[in-house]
This record gives sequence, C-alpha cells and structure tokens, in this order.
Amino acid sequence: MTEKKEFKCVNCSVAAAALYRNYGPSVLKLTKCENCKGIVDKYIEYDPVIVVIDLVLMSREAQRHIIYNTEFKSYWKLLIILMLLETYGVWRSDSLFSIALSTLCDFHHNTTGHSTHVALPINLSIPEPWRTDCSGWAHTDKDIGSDLFIWEKDFYVQFLSILAAPLKRVLKSFSLANVSLLFCIPMLVWGNSDTPPETRLYHYLLVQAYSFVAFYNVFRVLYAGPRALTVLVLLLSTGLKHLTTFHVTPALRNVMQW
Repeated sequence: MTEKKEFKCVNCSVAAAALYRNYGPSVLKLTKCENCKGIVDKYIEYDPVIVVIDLVLMSREAQRHIIYNTEFKSYWKLLIILMLLETYGVWRSDSLFSIALSTLCDFHHNTTGHSTHVALPINLSIPEPWRTDCSGWAHTDKDIGSDLFIWEKDFYVQFLSILAAPLKRVLKSFSLANVSLLFCIPMLVWGNSDTPPETRLYHYLLVQAYSFVAFYNVFRVLYAGPRALTVLVLLLSTGLKHLTTFHVTPALRNVMQW
C-alpha cells in the first residue's frame, strides 16, 4: 500500500510521507528525503525564534516548513490583524497608496493633519474619468462635522475594499508574505505632522520592496512557476489591488450613506 505523502522537503520541495520516525517513547529519527537525501524538515527540532528569524530573512526552507509541514492554525488571525494594519494605514492616509493618491489627485492636506503630497519632477495625472473617484477620497470639514462617526465608518469601508478570501494554503502563504506590513508600524506610531512626505515615501517604498520580494519567494514556494511569470503576476495583482481600492472605496462610501 502506497503511503500518502502529505509533507514536502524544505530543501527540494519534493513530497514526503513523514517528517520523522518514532522508534520509542523518547527516540525520534528525522526522515531523509528520497530525492535530495537531506533531512526533510530540519525546522521541526528548531526553536520557534530561529524559524521566525529565517522567515524575516525570507528563507524558502522556512516558508516551506510553515506552509506545508505545520498546522499553523492561527494563520487566519494573523492575516486579519495584518489586513487591519494595512486598512489603518490607508484610513489614516499614511501609506504608499495614500502618498500615490495624494500626489496624483493633488491632495495637499488630509484630515489627519499631515501632508502626503510629494512634488514630482515630472507632471503625472490620472485619467479624467477617474476624477470622480478622486473626489470620493476627499473629506471636507463639513462632511466630518455632519457625522461624528464618519472616520469609524470609513475604516470599515477601507477594510471591506481590501478584504479577500483565497484558499487555505494560499491564505497561509499570504499571511506569511504580509508580515512585511509590520514594518509600517514605526511610521504609523512615530510619524507626525512634521515628518516630510518624502521621508514617508522612502520608508513605504522600502517596505513595498521587501513585501514584493517576500511575495515573490512565497509564490515560488507555492507554485514553483517561472520567475518572469511570477514577477508579472505580482505586478498585475498589486496594480489590480490598488485600482480596486481606488474605485471601490468611494462606491462603498456612497452605499453606506444611503
């Protein structure tokens, strides 16, 4: 009878039937991979701190360990926390998306009291049909004064426009890659009205670059597709995500005001 191969070697990604063999109450022997002859998963005897450090360093072996060889039952909690963090950054107008929005829509100030408008050496503007959605992102003092809870409603609007529901293993992978959002916390916590928009831009560009590489590694671990295709899919999905947020958020706001 053929053994069901539920795990994967962290070195070569070939399927494996078991991570270890139990030869007694206190005797365990790590399984060797039939393909590469290495230990199928060395991380099962590592301290969790070491695994986390390797994940931060974007080790594909550590990513395979989490995605394929662990239960990781709380992945959905981690993903929701990270999505709320991303939502908070957009809602507070303190994210790379907000900087791009303020620059292209010509918003020089926002309701949080700091500027995210960056002066570019070239003249960039959005298509004229999208100007309506630009106005949907702008808050006036009259709007805020007429509804005490408009900021709270906008937070949930942002969350709904960012929310997605992929499959379980993809969800686990997304939660790993989205950990890069934690690097946004320093600017969200310590950034203030005196922080230049260029400083915010450089910070969020570095976070976005790290996030892109993290997603690239996770997608390669998950699908093992061609490098060029993976990069293309990531670029298209990132653009589609921001376009969806840009267009859907004003529509959701209108719906919630009915």
